[in-house]
Amino acid sequence: MPKNSLSHHLAALWFADIAGYSARVVEDERGALQLVEILQGLSRSTVQLYEGRVVKFLGDAVLAEFPSTEMAVRAAAVLSKEYAKQSAKSGRAHDLRIGVHLGDVAVDADGDLYGDGVNAAARIEAAVDPGQVVISEDVWRQIRGREGFRFERLGNRSLKGVGSIDLYVVTLDEALATTSVSNAEEKSQRSKQRKEKIRSIAVLPFADLSAEHDQEHFSDGVAEEILNALSKVGGLHVPARTSCFAFRGATLDAREIGKRLGVETLLDGSIRKAGKRVRISVQLVDASNGYQLWSERFDREIEDIFAIQDEIARSVLESLGLALTEREEFRFLKPTTTNIEAYEAYLRGRKLYHKWTRQSVEFARQMFERAVRIDAGFAAAWAGLANAHVDLFRWGRNPRDLEEAQRASEHALKLNPNSAEAHVSAGQALAIQRRFAEAAIAFERAIEEDPTLFEAYYLYGRVLFESGDTEKSAKLFEKARHVRPDDYQSQCLLGLALTQLGRLEEARHTDQVAVESIEKYLELNPDEARAYSLGANSAMRLGDKVLSKRWSEQAIELAPNDPLVLYNAACNLALLGESEHALDGLERALEAGVSVGDWIQHDPDFKSLRSHPRFQAIVKRIAPT
Repeated sequence: MPKNSLSHHLAALWFADIAGYSARVVEDERGALQLVEILQGLSRSTVQLYEGRVVKFLGDAVLAEFPSTEMAVRAAAVLSKEYAKQSAKSGRAHDLRIGVHLGDVAVDADGDLYGDGVNAAARIEAAVDPGQVVISEDVWRQIRGREGFRFERLGNRSLKGVGSIDLYVVTLDEALATTSVSNAEEKSQRSKQRKEKIRSIAVLPFADLSAEHDQEHFSDGVAEEILNALSKVGGLHVPARTSCFAFRGATLDAREIGKRLGVETLLDGSIRKAGKRVRISVQLVDASNGYQLWSERFDREIEDIFAIQDEIARSVLESLGLALTEREEFRFLKPTTTNIEAYEAYLRGRKLYHKWTRQSVEFARQMFERAVRIDAGFAAAWAGLANAHVDLFRWGRNPRDLEEAQRASEHALKLNPNSAEAHVSAGQALAIQRRFAEAAIAFERAIEEDPTLFEAYYLYGRVLFESGDTEKSAKLFEKARHVRPDDYQSQCLLGLALTQLGRLEEARHTDQVAVESIEKYLELNPDEARAYSLGANSAMRLGDKVLSKRWSEQAIELAPNDPLVLYNAACNLALLGESEHALDGLERALEAGVSVGDWIQHDPDFKSLRSHPRFQAIVKRIAPT
């Protein structure tokens, strides 16, 4: 049993196993395996029909839990009867033994159950004759007055580890059993219709249950791969990683998380990695009521991780009644490596890159380099390496980063010409060399390859704003906002572009939306300097000097040496009319390594300073010649 603290609840549960299975294995191994397949298939469908959850399969046995004792017993009786019929397909019919109990259980983070309740159900099942469904006295007391059940008292039995307990054989009246199945199927059909109307899902970070708790990069990476795959499906709204992962470790229930993220379903799970084995437990939850729509557990070799990710994503789509188009199928979870060691290094790099500090991006670069050393054909890692070098150049303006960004992006494209991410990397590398026309071609190709890729629109928009094509940059920020409605960055920069274009009424509305979005975002991410920094500029353009000043100060407190935070603070000071302080701020940003290129020449926040000799001198130092 795991050592970490577990939650507890009262549950109706049963164990079922196949009578005569061991002897059948000796006689006919193939037929015995078919018996297990039949049990697993019937268990999944029957348990779901009666609103339960299959906890796990153990060889020829299954453990399931239910929200009520009546549901548990009806499911057990239906399963027992149906299995006796279906098992004949293996060449000889077999019966099940099923023991049902009501007791306290401890729930591990991966959904497994432990405790006296589980032990009692297992001991009851072991005392059952083939074809019987036997219930404990606690279960009998719950359903003894319910219509349709017949009971036969077996008397008091002494069970190992449980003690003395009264047991009862239970059967269902034939007519009512049929009605029960019919009612359950009708309810299931209503549930199916509800699921087919669901068109939004949040993928929460998967819990790291590894013994050393040192695999968060792996659990995050798997969840992010699934999130990215689902976000490519037309008609399905998937909030961004930053929004979803803000709920790491949250104690809120599914309904509250769903409300905050604006989604109808949640996908969460856990990963336990040990050596070359991995166990992944996932569940899809209806955010309106907290009920489970689908769950599964995968116990596989680590080399199967790519297949598991694909299976989880496709199972979610199937549960929601969605199908991939031919184009979506082409883009859906296509790994560019089969080397697990390289993949792990890549996931470590991605986790570090998402922190987006100068130090973390440098560490990310090292991880991406490690990944491509292990597998030189890993296109996604080469694209990640290019992005890291682009950002490092923006911070430090080291010519070597510029050269390496170009080399890595070209290599990524050589390996995978259809990779939208690689074309984005190439576009960035070209843009920082002021090769704007070539960069535009790369970004356009990225959008052609993957119209759902947020970064393609957002980063392309930034490049166009910097190059002076403000009209088109506004259109791209709008498209980025459409692809990822919960992203605040595209909203802030759209407000900036509209201000530069003189479309002030539209700009004001956009800035209001941006501030509201940031306020919501900061509730979940109160320590992100960039949100305060960009939000301060939007608030200032709206005339809210108090909020703008507070957010700007908060950004500097969180990241006092961040060049972009210092740059945005200077923007605010310029809008306040504090010219000398704004110029001092730009000097500090320059000393910190800001590399905004031609952006500063088109930034409307500095309109009042354009003719100032000191500002012109700073522009010459910041913008490339």
